[in-house]
Amino acid sequence: MSKDFFDKPFNEDTVIKLEMYGDYIRKWAPVFLANQKPFVHVINIFDFFSGVGRDSKGTEGSPLLAINILMEYAEYLSKKELSINLYLNDYNKSYCERLKQNIDELKFDKENINILISNKDFKDAYRELRPKMKNAANLIFLDQFGVKFVNKEFFQELITIPFTDTLFFVSSATYKRFSKDENISEIIGIDPKVVAKTPASHIHKLVTDVYDSFIADDVSYGIAPFSIKKGANIYGLIFGSGHPLGMEKFLEVCWAKDNDTGEANFDIEGDALKKSAPSLFEEFNPPTKIELFQSELEEKILTKEVTSDFEIYFFMINKGFLGQHVRPVIQKLKTEEKIHIVYPSFKCSTVLNKKRKPQKISIL
Repeated sequence: MSKDFFDKPFNEDTVIKLEMYGDYIRKWAPVFLANQKPFVHVINIFDFFSGVGRDSKGTEGSPLLAINILMEYAEYLSKKELSINLYLNDYNKSYCERLKQNIDELKFDKENINILISNKDFKDAYRELRPKMKNAANLIFLDQFGVKFVNKEFFQELITIPFTDTLFFVSSATYKRFSKDENISEIIGIDPKVVAKTPASHIHKLVTDVYDSFIADDVSYGIAPFSIKKGANIYGLIFGSGHPLGMEKFLEVCWAKDNDTGEANFDIEGDALKKSAPSLFEEFNPPTKIELFQSELEEKILTKEVTSDFEIYFFMINKGFLGQHVRPVIQKLKTEEKIHIVYPSFKCSTVLNKKRKPQKISIL
């Protein structure tokens, strides 16, 4: 990271990254804080590349953002059965000193939010804090500068940690720019030939696919990307969770940022252009990402490949969509009297409720 990074205003892509991190904390924290019968009693946020906490204009960086968002749930922080911990690390000693000062100036519940700041190399910090993740709900934020820290070995270690969601930044354009450099491509074993054939706009999706290939078939774990464009370069976030609720909540964050594809801060598939400048002849208008998904879902329902709202839910999440994209399909098929289904749900909290049976689809 450049030495003056925090001595100037954050640029647009950094702001987007921070907004999405903050938006996810808002969805993640109350799952554990507001639960009347907590199933975990330790709640941890790990920020291994924390920086100083704000930019030159006072815009909050990830550490202060996390603290202030936790304070939005102040009524739950004093629960005796909960321990709430924020672990902050940066290898730069002066950053840690400035971060401590910025936190000291902050007004928050210092009795109930435990903050530990460490000044270590990432690998040493992770090794030291790894035991803290046991029997806890964890959110790990890895805002690395570049690509080198989240390699295959480390990623496969991350996905083994129960009750743990991970959000990490990848400078995906690096794989495109240095595709012939073995030191770069070998970090995740990305194929330089495939990189060369991949459009720059889709490089982050390719990198995400490589990480996805590291997940064994018998491991229940999902990942989702969000591409961020800065000038001609594409960077991005990759989110991972072992629970569909985590995936659902991150997808909500993504679709709030991009209501065309839910995966970028730019027109990655050209869907915005398709809508703003359609052909005079409807048959020549290429389908959007949402339309393609809805068409595929309709076919799977009518051919009985998916037979209940439970199966639709997992098909939907694995494809990177939400209930708002499924409901029009269900309504259309019911209106056309092609199916019958009673009170379907496409929310994790309902679909995975042990007291509820999946709602079956009848083909008429």
